[in-house]
Amino acid sequence: MKRIFLLVVFLLVEGFSFAQTKLSQQTYEGLVNKFPINLSLTFDANLVYGTLTYKRVGQPIKVIGSVEGDEFSLHEFGEKTEITGLYFGTKKGDEISGTWLSPNGKEMKFSVKKTASSEIEKPELKSATGSYAYSFGKDGGTGNMYVQQVTKDKIILEIQAVKGPPSYNQAIIEKTSLKLVRNEAIYENNEFGKCLLKITFFEGGANIIYLNEAYDCGFGNAASVVGNYFKFDSKAPKFEKTN
Repeated sequence: MKRIFLLVVFLLVEGFSFAQTKLSQQTYEGLVNKFPINLSLTFDANLVYGTLTYKRVGQPIKVIGSVEGDEFSLHEFGEKTEITGLYFGTKKGDEISGTWLSPNGKEMKFSVKKTASSEIEKPELKSATGSYAYSFGKDGGTGNMYVQQVTKDKIILEIQAVKGPPSYNQAIIEKTSLKLVRNEAIYENNEFGKCLLKITFFEGGANIIYLNEAYDCGFGNAASVVGNYFKFDSKAPKFEKTN
């Protein structure tokens, strides 16, 4: 009986671990206003990333976002690190619909429907090393993250983000080393209260979120390093700050 119990526990643990390594890849087609689009997305827990193609242009665009319950959002990256559009909508069954916004405030309705879906093994991160950034343009906020992967389970990083006008408040994480588990790293700092951030890396980008409502990181008022970052350079960075 004991051996059977241990075997069942082992299988449950193995099954859970196996499930955690599976990702969902989904393809959607639809319209932004009257413009046909195609979305090819990978869902990794709450993180969403992939490409968007405006069919009349035919050039895939990098998108990074999230899904929280039925709330869906994507950032659309244009040339290098500039965010050229934001998708906010609702995911219900096989359909996603909502509003596309440009950084200057232009709005259009969008609606897409799932056309294909498959499960894949979570790919192993080749290397986190590189330079990552986002920009909402001259009147919006910006963020820069520099990462060097030292070993399979260790990275060194530095992050600087600036809120848009009029305050231009800053959020800075000076050069520090973090443990890397698969494609995730946790930053914790209790100097100003409780600060806990999860950094998730994937091919071509990274995403940073707060964990456990631990927001007290000592950043400037309303400034934060949280966001979606486009990886624009895979070379080892030159860090701007030192401890």
